[in-house]
Amino acid sequence: MKCLILAAGNGGRLAEVCSAKPLVRIAGLPLIERSIATAQQAGVDDFYVVTGYASDRVEALLSEISSRRRVSITTIHNPDWELGNGRSLLAGRERIDEPFLLLMADHILDRDILNRLLSESLDDCEVVLAGDYGIDENQLVDLDDVTMLVAEDRRLVAIGKHLESYDAFDTGAFLCSPHLFAAAEESAEAGDASVSGAIRCLAAKGKVRVVDVQDHDWIDVDTPDDLKNAERLLFQNLSKPEDGFISRTINRRISTAIFTPLLLKLFPRITANVVSVLAFAVSIAASLAFFLGAPIVGGIVIQLASILDGSDGEVARLKKLQSPFGNFFDAVVDRYSDGFMLFGMFYYMTTTSAIDTLLGPPSTVLIVGTSMLAILGTLMVSYTSAKSVTDFGYRYGGRWTAAGRGRDLRLFVLALGGVATLIHPITVFVAVLAVALLTTGIVLWRVWVSWGYAFGRRPLVTTSATAVIFDFDGTIANTMPFLSDLAVGLLTDSYEISDAEARRRYRETTGMDFGSQIEEIFPGHTNNLAVAAAMESGKRERILEHPLFDEVIPVLRFFEKRGVKRFICSSTQETLVRQHTKRAGIDDLLTGCFGYRPGFAKGQQIEHILQHYDLRPEEVIFVGDSLKDNDFVKDMGVRFVAIRRLFEEQEFRGRGLFSVQDLTALTREWRRPAGAIHFVNGHQAFNGYQAANGHQAANGHQAANGHQAANERKTSNGHRAANGRRA
Repeated sequence: MKCLILAAGNGGRLAEVCSAKPLVRIAGLPLIERSIATAQQAGVDDFYVVTGYASDRVEALLSEISSRRRVSITTIHNPDWELGNGRSLLAGRERIDEPFLLLMADHILDRDILNRLLSESLDDCEVVLAGDYGIDENQLVDLDDVTMLVAEDRRLVAIGKHLESYDAFDTGAFLCSPHLFAAAEESAEAGDASVSGAIRCLAAKGKVRVVDVQDHDWIDVDTPDDLKNAERLLFQNLSKPEDGFISRTINRRISTAIFTPLLLKLFPRITANVVSVLAFAVSIAASLAFFLGAPIVGGIVIQLASILDGSDGEVARLKKLQSPFGNFFDAVVDRYSDGFMLFGMFYYMTTTSAIDTLLGPPSTVLIVGTSMLAILGTLMVSYTSAKSVTDFGYRYGGRWTAAGRGRDLRLFVLALGGVATLIHPITVFVAVLAVALLTTGIVLWRVWVSWGYAFGRRPLVTTSATAVIFDFDGTIANTMPFLSDLAVGLLTDSYEISDAEARRRYRETTGMDFGSQIEEIFPGHTNNLAVAAAMESGKRERILEHPLFDEVIPVLRFFEKRGVKRFICSSTQETLVRQHTKRAGIDDLLTGCFGYRPGFAKGQQIEHILQHYDLRPEEVIFVGDSLKDNDFVKDMGVRFVAIRRLFEEQEFRGRGLFSVQDLTALTREWRRPAGAIHFVNGHQAFNGYQAANGHQAANGHQAANGHQAANERKTSNGHRAANGRRA
């Protein structure tokens, strides 16, 4: 998917802050980089940026961003930028001849707005506009400057500033067909060289749809006040669902209000990994304070380290630089930090006579035993969290025992122990003992749960599943033999590769769209585009010949009766998937049906389903037939269940994945009054189908009215006179 970003204006009202608006930094990132990074997170990979004012500086920054973020950015200079942003739009005409995403460089958008746009189908000559229908809730809008929208049945009727009545605000994000360029030219010839003028021309022909994004944040940055509001908006959304009580009530309030803003102001280019190292240095200082006999200082510094431990993630999210390595590095540094701090407290206890006197002769044994238990328990909490993922494919849940939680509480207890030495030094021992008991209790509970699960005595987790997402090829439709033969034929004809090797490589990469598959198999090869096109042509010709699996309709009806939402997602083109489901007569059995479009791969489809249908990840099961399918959901919190069609049980087991023979086996274990699918490993799992390596695959209860219509997201405030229309 190509993305055109208009960044040619001078931003006169921000002249006191920066001479060129796209270069204005907000929460660590220039405006133009934030637009690119947000779109990149939504799956866009090809950017065209129109520059005008201060183009040399803007283009120099774009070159750096392209290299640093490893993304394609093409700059287009518009010498007539002062004539209106419609001229900047037209500057992209020569480079873009396919559907594209249009953004304004001075708008900050939630990524979910772009996900919502990119999930829309686009008819010929059409534009889809992201509109904020929350006209009474959005306090960040300048009513004297915002572009307003009037829509009838989601079709745009009017657009402009200072409308007497309106339904929504224009967020500045559009999914466009290339016909928008002709509309921009028509509008310019009529005297209106603005993007709104181009949209108005298409709206007059009934070619502009408005999608509601009122549940997601956005802001147009034009003034110094907008800058302040934008920073507040970005910082207030930095908490995480897994934050513990201390993080929510103390740490986040301090880190988002003081620590993280100060770090970004003093060191604009600081990275999350650098903040992790800084937090580690502070923890070393805390340890040294205990070594030097200053436990009060040590306790205070421990809490500072705990607060900084949240700042690294905040910097990563603000700069849109989250990465698996960042999570890994942070976890490693945290374990070393915990060890050093506990060791410093151990040394303090062994050298403080008041503790020795109070504990009596067994003091040495008590101190050594308690300290070792605290250190080992802290390490084992982290180790069991990681081990459960590799061996069971599951992250432990629970308010107190969930993976990724609890460190804030443990550090707070240690900090209190240090500060409370104002009363008596024994408080350090009490704090370490509390951590030892807490971590050991968590580890023992996890061992008990895993033991019960491994021997078939209980499921690893019992939760309620409100939705099931099915992969299409190989899970719903018996198309994989046909697709495999087609792909192997193309590979052997176009590359120097044997039939067996081609089949192996294709099989290993199934689950991805074929364009991505071929690029992974033969990176950068000149034949890739032609082979991908031939594959799509072959699919269109024959994929409808291949039927659904026999159990699909009974399984869909089974879940429908239990109020569980049913979705299809696919790496096959969405139009083909919809044609297939329509021909098979299962449209009425589906809550939603999605397929591949540029910028809307399988991962984006699943994210869209979660967001658009207000589903919590832990309540959703994704059913697929390939090893790659798990990659799309493993970081989302969605449970993956594999169907053993293309791969054998041991192949899924080797990845720590749970598998079943077919879809019917999935329904057999759906225990309705208990409200859960119980995937148990051991002696009797899935009516004779043994669960691979102890994996458990989640969830399942009905959602009230979960099978009704489309379950569309609510649109509070409506958009007409009596229900929210503003006059």
